[in-house]
Amino acid sequence: MASSARINSVPALLLCLCLLCGCSRPTGGEIFVPAPRNAYQFCIPVEDSLAFYDFSFYTRVDKSGREVLLPREPLRLGLVWKAPSDTLFRETVWLRPHYVKGTVCKYRTGVRFPQTGDWTLSVTITPQTKGFRGLGLVWDSYYGTR
Repeated sequence: MASSARINSVPALLLCLCLLCGCSRPTGGEIFVPAPRNAYQFCIPVEDSLAFYDFSFYTRVDKSGREVLLPREPLRLGLVWKAPSDTLFRETVWLRPHYVKGTVCKYRTGVRFPQTGDWTLSVTITPQTKGFRGLGLVWDSYYGTR
């Protein structure tokens, strides 16, 4: 009876080892903040100041079927990065949304943060657009070059 208990524990041990090998820190994240908002806030946990980060925004603007789908004026995104030390970094970028099908737009690639901790990105959008569904942020971290 003792030998069969050992035989059954070997597969269980191997399964546990495989599961432990699969456990690692996530290399990125994604947050979607639904509209309407005065500001869209995203918290990015930075655990290693040697890692590089790529960021993309995504959104969708709904429009009624009777209206002609024309290129829309770009949205002004006022961005404020807040460091864990409360230092602020500001910039403005432009995003041209598509109706119905959605938009994914690269924001920054190869970003390195000067310090670890939780960084907060706050985004204000002008003009306020009818049918705007919200704003999403996707990021990925990596080491070296891509």
